[in-house]
Amino acid sequence: CIRDRYQDVAIRASRTGKTIHFGRLFPLCHIKHSELPKEFHVFKGRVVFQGNNVRDENGLAAVFQEQGASASHMICAKCLDALSRLPDFGGQDADAQKAYTQAMLADFEGNTETWIEIPRDQWPASWSKFRRPVVRLVRNRYGHPLAGLYWEKHCDRAIRRCGFEAIQGWECLYFHRSKRSFLSVYVDDFKLAAPKEHLFRHLEGAGQAYQFRSSHSLSQLRLFRLLPI
Repeated sequence: CIRDRYQDVAIRASRTGKTIHFGRLFPLCHIKHSELPKEFHVFKGRVVFQGNNVRDENGLAAVFQEQGASASHMICAKCLDALSRLPDFGGQDADAQKAYTQAMLADFEGNTETWIEIPRDQWPASWSKFRRPVVRLVRNRYGHPLAGLYWEKHCDRAIRRCGFEAIQGWECLYFHRSKRSFLSVYVDDFKLAAPKEHLFRHLEGAGQAYQFRSSHSLSQLRLFRLLPI
């Protein structure tokens, strides 16, 4: 990793005119399915960016653009459920593994760099002699004010490279003309409806752009059910 001292990074930024964002990382631990009986509880942990306390090179509160991520419409998911049940068509659902962190910040930050302080109990022994050491944040991270937007842009680039094009007026919905296939994206959930001969080829191509955690046939899913199975 690229390590430096907070003060040195700030001074260097003031001299060069580069915008620097300083933030912190901290761990979170929670219980998934906490509303269910204990036998269904799953402990989950992740390291997140403290997005409500980001400072620039002058110590002022960092300002981020107001642009947010696009909305994914439930009607899109229902339409794809219906398409997947047409003759010779099929559907598939897949999750992207560690979604936000697949995007590299350098691809979207422009002239800005993000540097972070990590919890002291995670410092290497060699850091004990430093005061306020910081490291460059390279990958997108949950909690960053623009994490969702960066992930969406990363998704859009990869999806278009697979031959899909965005459908005008429908956010997060894509169409592949030559293969007559539709793809709906909701954050890290991908839902595909396509002719059966193209279904798994699409997943193989998308799998090269994303690390999929799991994949299911739409006939096995209960989410967004439109027609009886």
